[in-house]
Amino acid sequence: MTLKAAIFDWDGTITDSNGIKTEAFVELFQNTCPQAAGYIREYQQNRGGISRFEKFRHYIRHFFHREASAAELEDFGWRYAVLCRQKLLNAPFIPGAVETLRKLSCAKIPVFIVTGSPATEIRELAAARNLLPLIHNIYGSPRTKDVLLAALLAENRLVPEETVFFGDAPTDCEAARINKIPFVGICPGGKASPFPPHTTVVSTIDLNI
Repeated sequence: MTLKAAIFDWDGTITDSNGIKTEAFVELFQNTCPQAAGYIREYQQNRGGISRFEKFRHYIRHFFHREASAAELEDFGWRYAVLCRQKLLNAPFIPGAVETLRKLSCAKIPVFIVTGSPATEIRELAAARNLLPLIHNIYGSPRTKDVLLAALLAENRLVPEETVFFGDAPTDCEAARINKIPFVGICPGGKASPFPPHTTVVSTIDLNI
């Protein structure tokens, strides 16, 4: 079947930036909770693709045994963005990602980003790195990825089987499964696959167009 659209996560799929975000969570919590670092690093390993605000809520429950207030979440979100921004602008690209985006653009196959980050933030990063002209649209939090994918398919009148979703986290794989979208897992640098058996897994993004 002809490919009509390609969908990508951002962190860990376009840019090698998951570590940057993990360390930002550590920095936010370790001063008030010295044991936070180890727990956060372990928790983050298989929690890619989830909104940072859901993670803030979880960490506050876990470390402080209470619910986060709206003001507290807003403050954490602002400080987190400040900690990450410059480092994200300099994060290396996942092998093959930019080349694949350019190939898709030349083939006139629209590219979509579906991310656990706010869409405005990813749009700014893509613009700063000269990738925005290659991207048709960006879908982001607070909606979950399964909901975002469903909206993307409906709004763009796409058939799931005529798309492909590249992602680096089990949440990406599960969101694709729910929406019946073919999925390709990204595991750069020889990392162990976090995906279910029989998932297509690659270390370098490439599409034969």
